[in-house]
Amino acid sequence: MSLLRKFLNQTRKPEGFLGKLMLNGMSFGHAKIADWAMSLLNVPEPDEIVELGCGNGRDAGKLLKKYACSKLTAIDYSPLSVEKTSKNKKK
Repeated sequence: MSLLRKFLNQTRKPEGFLGKLMLNGMSFGHAKIADWAMSLLNVPEPDEIVELGCGNGRDAGKLLKKYACSKLTAIDYSPLSVEKTSKNKKK
């Protein structure tokens, strides 16, 4: 399998070094639309938030800042994504 194909396959379930690159690239690439969507969240602070497909945790961190008293559960089937989200939410 070529390096490009291995990298592109990381969109499914990121893992390892190439997975870290993919998570960062997707976070950067989706930042503008994610920020726009986040700006439309004008609801009272919820008790709980669930983020499905948390990626590298960028949006989970923004949700925690916007709704500081809410309980956030971020879910992903990639262990690498869960690990990166855990690290990013502590920043």
